[in-house]
Amino acid sequence: MEYADGVRISDPERERLVDELGRHLTAGRLTIGEFDERVGAVYRSVTTDEARRVLSDLPAAPPPAPVRAPVRAPARTAGPRLPVHQRIEWAAWAAAGTINLAIWAIVSIVVGAAVYPWPIWVIGPWGLVLLGRTLAGREGTAPSTGPSRSGRQSHRWCTSQLRL
Repeated sequence: MEYADGVRISDPERERLVDELGRHLTAGRLTIGEFDERVGAVYRSVTTDEARRVLSDLPAAPPPAPVRAPVRAPARTAGPRLPVHQRIEWAAWAAAGTINLAIWAIVSIVVGAAVYPWPIWVIGPWGLVLLGRTLAGREGTAPSTGPSRSGRQSHRWCTSQLRL
């Protein structure tokens, strides 16, 4: 790795030096304490000369081993998967419905006869709304793609920028 003498060091160059120190650590040439000291020196350095001094007593490290891509499971072809938020909504509906049915069943057992099936008023409308939203593929509001009128950026826009 070539560095120009006396030139200010950039963050990517610091990261490459720290990666090289890490390879020396894993090869057994450095102890954890030495590695920690040298990484600190790299991050405190202003020029490439200062940063390269941490490698002065170490041999040239071999290039990093190629990273093998993980083996992926075959894609499911059963149909489109629901987005995470819809899976959460359906799970909440199922949990609430199950709890209401259990309460209704316990009350019916204690009374000794089937009581009015009131859980249908909890399970039915909520399930119909979820089914409609799932089949239509729509959500309540259109997503914001930029700063709002107040000057603050929307959460969705900020998180999409973090992934870049």
